[in-house]
Amino acid sequence: MTPAEDRAPGQAHTPIAWMEGLVGTLTVLLSIAYAGDIPRYVGLSIYDAQLLAAGLTLALTASFLAIARGAKGQVLCILALVAAVVTFGGGAYLSFDYISITMEAPYLPFWLVLLSGTLLGALLLNIVPTVGYGILVVVLVFLGYGLFGHLMPGAFQSREALPSELLIYLATDANGMLGTALKVAVVIVVPYLLFGRLLSACGAASFFNDGALALMGGYRGGPAKVAVTASSLFGSISGNAVGNVVGTGVVTIPMMKRAGFQPAYAGAVEATASTGGQLVPPVMGAAAFIMADMIQVDYVNIMLAALPAAILYYVAIFINVDLRAGKRNLLAVPREEIPSGWGALKAGWHFTIPFAVLFYALFALNMRPERAAVIATLVLLFVSFVVGYKGNRMKVRDLLPLIAGTGRSALDLIIVCAAAGIIIGVLNISGLAFNLTMNIVAASGNNVVVLAVITALISVVLGMGMPTVGVYILLATLVAPALVEVGVPVIAAHLFVFYFGLLSMITPPVALASFAAANIAGASAWKTSMEAMKIAWPAYIVPFLFIFTPALTFDGTWIKVLWTLATAILGIYMVTAAIVGFFRRSLGFGERALIGIAGALALLPAGLVSGFIWTDLVGLAAFCGLYATIKPRPRGAAGRHVEQHAEYSAATGRPD
Repeated sequence: MTPAEDRAPGQAHTPIAWMEGLVGTLTVLLSIAYAGDIPRYVGLSIYDAQLLAAGLTLALTASFLAIARGAKGQVLCILALVAAVVTFGGGAYLSFDYISITMEAPYLPFWLVLLSGTLLGALLLNIVPTVGYGILVVVLVFLGYGLFGHLMPGAFQSREALPSELLIYLATDANGMLGTALKVAVVIVVPYLLFGRLLSACGAASFFNDGALALMGGYRGGPAKVAVTASSLFGSISGNAVGNVVGTGVVTIPMMKRAGFQPAYAGAVEATASTGGQLVPPVMGAAAFIMADMIQVDYVNIMLAALPAAILYYVAIFINVDLRAGKRNLLAVPREEIPSGWGALKAGWHFTIPFAVLFYALFALNMRPERAAVIATLVLLFVSFVVGYKGNRMKVRDLLPLIAGTGRSALDLIIVCAAAGIIIGVLNISGLAFNLTMNIVAASGNNVVVLAVITALISVVLGMGMPTVGVYILLATLVAPALVEVGVPVIAAHLFVFYFGLLSMITPPVALASFAAANIAGASAWKTSMEAMKIAWPAYIVPFLFIFTPALTFDGTWIKVLWTLATAILGIYMVTAAIVGFFRRSLGFGERALIGIAGALALLPAGLVSGFIWTDLVGLAAFCGLYATIKPRPRGAAGRHVEQHAEYSAATGRPD
């Protein structure tokens, strides 16, 4: 559930809630109409900025209505309603008369300054209720720089901009609030949010959960592997790390704890797996769509470039879970709790059809992402009405609440993208982006490795407490150009900052996904964050590798890509075994050191430096030698099995 949905539960019958639902519905219909090219079919010529102004106006209006709906005092309720009316009126005027307004903008008329200030103020007022204080602080800092940057000394001095000029530029220009980030949110992400909510409503979430149980439940540490599988699938659709933790963690974290995993570790597995969902094609969250638009490449290319690192990310989590379960001698999910794989597939096989349509539209037809999402949604609606799931079919009366709910869930994303547009606008009008790139490159001495380390640190720090979309836009504008400047491929540079911005979700001191998981697990937030870092350790290394190794972004021959992936997985397995202290049995200090060194050698890609093929071969030989000499633990050690069965029976009330 998003913050916007959280604010006033249980008041859906009120007139304010009805108006909020109507505005949310209009937001979704606006996006669907644009994705389906309906304006062109009916002979209307609409500029992108007009559509974006309308989308932002609806989002801000809905946010004020949500504040009014949840207000405890009558004064706050009235003020919020007045703000909603004023915002709707001003935004509607900007949207309908946009062409005339832009012609007047260079003359800085007072009425346009007032209109711009109204919309900008409405946005600032809604940032905290929707996405929190973190991004508000960043936006205010950049606004301050836009106003007073000309007073700063040295390289960070900007050109002077009048307050009226800055206001009009940020509120009406296509490089400000109505820019690329907002376009991606309104045009592309909303159709995918509708697709995801429809999947949940028609039973697909249960189908994927049953599939994950059938696929992974029978292996050691099965509950944790189920959590990883379910979170990766759900996270790819939701694109929201914290929302994913809350959505799947309430089921998976207790299941892992019952299976014998410690609370902090169970929370860490869920937080790590949920965060990585935004790396998994086909959806990858809103940031990937913004990336495709910012660097002007097809979204399919972003998906393919991100796939190897996504594979390594989730393989690393699976390896950690498997080795930890082996060390603690943990059982699989009880047999009676595992659904039949064939039964699960038979009940929900039709849910694979919309995904097949989505992939075909994106890859074979090279269709725009938003249109592909609309077509996949229509196919999903059809199969939900005709086939249903476990005897339940979607009904027409379910659609309107679902569409309205999608509009509410899109609210925070639209607002954060508009806020990011303010940051981009200040960077453009002040010239800070160019100055910062030059200073970062100069600080690194034009050394790519040093620059990558500086960039990674900046990315993690700037990402703390901010939504992924805001993090990526900030980093793509401020930091990624420095990597491109020293010769790093554009896609690799943007994926690099995207990954490190994403890792701020599990990296203390402000690790939102870890904190949410710790709350569900009843564990220490700090300990959960540290466990999450241990589980996701390859994610802090792999981005450095694909800067220097094109094969890790699918740039190269298939043989080179497969060899690089295989040796990287082998290296991750051995280093994780050294960290966990288990490889076929518990390891001593010397054995852990040996397998860790061998893993590091295998992890270094052959293409990194000429001659590194030998490190791969040495690592492979070392693995074979260690596998032959380290004998597995005897099967007779069943004490933990008996203890765990007793724990499970006590927790569930079921006989073992």
